[in-house]
Amino acid sequence: MQPPGDAPDDRQALMSASSRRRPPIPMSVFRKMVNSLSPEELSRLPPEKLPDNIPPDIIEHAPLYSRNAVEGLILAANAHHLQQRIRIQEDHGEEVLSALDRAKRTGDRANVKIFRQKLEDIEKLLAQWRTDGQPDSLTVLTNKVRTLNGLLMDVRTEAAETAESARLLREENASDELMDAFIEANARLHGHAEDIEHLLARYYMVRIAVTQHEMQTKARQVGMLDQEARILAEQIEGLRQELEQSQAIWRRAVSRGKSNQEGEQLQQRISELVAEQRAREVAISESDLTLWLDAIVDASLHPFTRNKVPKNISEARMALYTLLNRYCQQQEQSAMQIARNPFLQVDPAQAIRFMLMSEEFILNYFAHKRNQTTAWISDVAQVKKEDLDSLERDILVELKRSSRFRRK
Repeated sequence: MQPPGDAPDDRQALMSASSRRRPPIPMSVFRKMVNSLSPEELSRLPPEKLPDNIPPDIIEHAPLYSRNAVEGLILAANAHHLQQRIRIQEDHGEEVLSALDRAKRTGDRANVKIFRQKLEDIEKLLAQWRTDGQPDSLTVLTNKVRTLNGLLMDVRTEAAETAESARLLREENASDELMDAFIEANARLHGHAEDIEHLLARYYMVRIAVTQHEMQTKARQVGMLDQEARILAEQIEGLRQELEQSQAIWRRAVSRGKSNQEGEQLQQRISELVAEQRAREVAISESDLTLWLDAIVDASLHPFTRNKVPKNISEARMALYTLLNRYCQQQEQSAMQIARNPFLQVDPAQAIRFMLMSEEFILNYFAHKRNQTTAWISDVAQVKKEDLDSLERDILVELKRSSRFRRK
């Protein structure tokens, strides 16, 4: 009794999929074979060409007359794949076996899925902000980008590990029996790594666009407060000179009690003006500078982005030089205030850190970046050490040439 189903020509086409010259039978094709072929035809299928990890429920959905043949076929396939895993582990090692296993489950892991979803939301918000231009929307965008930045290393690690698995399979000398499996697994891993790199590129383009506007807004705030800061600095310097002159006179004065009281009043006024000066400063921190520099470096180096957003990168770099210079000026001014007015209550250990210079910050940043090797290993978007070195030199040269950076 022949099973109902496809015509003989169709069955022959399905059977041809089991030829040893063809790749393993996909699960969808195998399901169709189970429902189309006779028990005799099924029993002749080579176990080595059957899918790995065939789900047991396939037996329940098979025709009654074929279930015994399907069950025997699954047992034979499982035995073959188990023996094959043992041989791969013995001949090629645990890392290659893990790479093959990774290829079977390619797809976004939890953190990558979350990253992808959140990025889509940010892209929609960015498009909306470009339309309405609301400052509040930019603030929301900035906060969302910084939140998403917390998942960046997980996504980069997924890309790096996937690329490394692909490299292992590509460079391994596989036997003729395993060659097709290695080639197929490498292709799947490479495709997944490429997909993640395109996802990262989308994020880098969004981040540099948002960061550029964030930095330019901050730089404008700095410029607006410059005049007020200069006036306060002149007032503080005038009081300091008055205090020094008065102290010289008071040392010779008879009424030291009155002299001390007037000196304390001047010190109090200087302290109040210094506090006001600090309150009016636009807050710039090392963590801000690091995040801004990350946005510029990643967009500048990634091959999928650097030629797509050159204007964003250029304008972001100019804003960075302004803000980096201002950050260092603020630290130096704070150190100068401490030196000239020792009565100010400031933690001495913190004051030492105020002497950080722009060049040192850039050098330290790139030294740290080079140590983050996982962030740069990619089979699809390889960032070479020479690229990082060149970008570092360019930034330092431009920083020194910046008119804002030149010290008077």
